[in-house]
Amino acid sequence: MDAGSSSTTEPLNIVICPWLAFGHLLPYLELAERLASRGHRVSFVSTPRNLARLPPPRKDVDLVAIPLPRVEGLPDGAESTNDVPDEKRELHWEAFDGLAAPFADFLASACADGRKRPHWIIADCFHHWASAAAVAHGVPCAVLLPTAAMLAAAPRQPPSASAAASVLEEHAAAEAARLAVPRYEREAVSTAYDDQCASGMSVAERWFLALDKCTVLAIRSCV
Repeated sequence: MDAGSSSTTEPLNIVICPWLAFGHLLPYLELAERLASRGHRVSFVSTPRNLARLPPPRKDVDLVAIPLPRVEGLPDGAESTNDVPDEKRELHWEAFDGLAAPFADFLASACADGRKRPHWIIADCFHHWASAAAVAHGVPCAVLLPTAAMLAAAPRQPPSASAAASVLEEHAAAEAARLAVPRYEREAVSTAYDDQCASGMSVAERWFLALDKCTVLAIRSCV
């Protein structure tokens, strides 16, 4: 239905959580504005400095600031990927993972108020803590992948064989799973699986945790 069309549907309460990069923040803000233009009540959640650097929303969008946790070694005010040098990127991921508790508190407060209880959460593809909080509170969660659609087809890390399997059997199972993916693909995505970062979680793990707990996956991509 077009934004200008009338509808008898009750407006929804929608929470939107973009990744901490302006290549994600800006298109997610446009989505928030479009939803608000249809009469829905939208809460756009990010960190204070990121919100301050966004253009003012053209529609009535509630900007919700959740402070980014302090991490030793991460520069003050480094809230978006633009602010973080490559050698500090793992600390930015660690701070991002630290948003889990304050987001859970925000969602619990919203769910306690019948008028503000979210009908949907729209979370970015690395927000494993958003989809987990959604499950905990019984709120449907849509994971929106706004970048490369090929991420949706990325293989999981080969699972370990059962504890009862012999060492040779486990090695053979892992090797077979590894060789099922072409070498050039394994090399291209190896850092996403191998780089555990300061928080002890790889980028791929975040993606799969978010995917496993979401209600629906939405993809908008030209790749």
